[in-house]
Amino acid sequence: MLGQPTQTKLAAFNEVPIVDISGAGDPQQRPALVKQVISVAEEVGFMYVVGHGIGNDILDGIFDMSRSFFDLPDVEKRKIHITKSREYRGYLGLLEKGNTDPTFKGNNLEAFHCSVELSADDPDVKAGKPLRGPNLWPDAPTGFRDIVYSYYDRTFKVGTTLLELFAEGLGQPSDFFTRHYQHSLAQLRLLRYAQIDDPKVELLARSHCDTGMITILSQDDTGGLQVLNKAGEWIAAPPVRGAYIINIGNTLQFWSGGRFSSTNHRVANRGGVPRFSIPFFMTPDFDTVVRPLGQENDPSAPTFHVGDEMMATYRRIWPSAAN
Repeated sequence: MLGQPTQTKLAAFNEVPIVDISGAGDPQQRPALVKQVISVAEEVGFMYVVGHGIGNDILDGIFDMSRSFFDLPDVEKRKIHITKSREYRGYLGLLEKGNTDPTFKGNNLEAFHCSVELSADDPDVKAGKPLRGPNLWPDAPTGFRDIVYSYYDRTFKVGTTLLELFAEGLGQPSDFFTRHYQHSLAQLRLLRYAQIDDPKVELLARSHCDTGMITILSQDDTGGLQVLNKAGEWIAAPPVRGAYIINIGNTLQFWSGGRFSSTNHRVANRGGVPRFSIPFFMTPDFDTVVRPLGQENDPSAPTFHVGDEMMATYRRIWPSAAN
């Protein structure tokens, strides 16, 4: 995005902190929690979050569904291939890539994408608005749609809680960010990274920053996630049972005027088994226009349109959607 402000507070951290958000609804505990999440967002850009209210049974269930889906024959998964959706939803195959970045080689993963479910008679769908519409659901495994979409709703609520805390920490009303989530582009992805036992293959996902506001990640026990600190060191972010990993994306770094850190991260190849992870991208409404805090009244300040930014990103990294 144009005019991305420089991170001003990223630190040479040596671990990813754990933050308990169970006190978010308690007026006595909330101020200290706000202070804590702001400090981590500035200095690390990554945190483990516990006390989020989603039990291990729910997390285990979504991973079970993910494994069952990816174990389906290729012909079954491709019945809901991403190119059959105008909204970039459905199945993405191994090493498949978009059309606008010739340097991108594709990632060593398969994916399933879903977003908010809209019917054909929804006003946004009838108006033909981009990235608005129905999901593509597989016929199997049994219960996939109900379990996956229930998880989508639960995770979205965790995201709104975090965005409220971030807003308050920036001296804004609680709904400063969440007011832009009336028709959001939030997306859930189920991922299976390929098993690659070749020791010359060091990475399953190359170094990158996420595009959106925040990512809410659940990962299996394989490990491999690494985060880059200010000193140029890769810090491991191993799985923690029952915890989400939250990271700041480019949009929130931009919106905060560089105060929050969208931190580079990658996935190292462990070999031996496939790796499963489930990121939830907390992206605002399509028509949201973002301007850095403190520059709201400056006509020369950089801005960007969330929907246009996401469409450009999707076209670059994923196969073209159907017309």
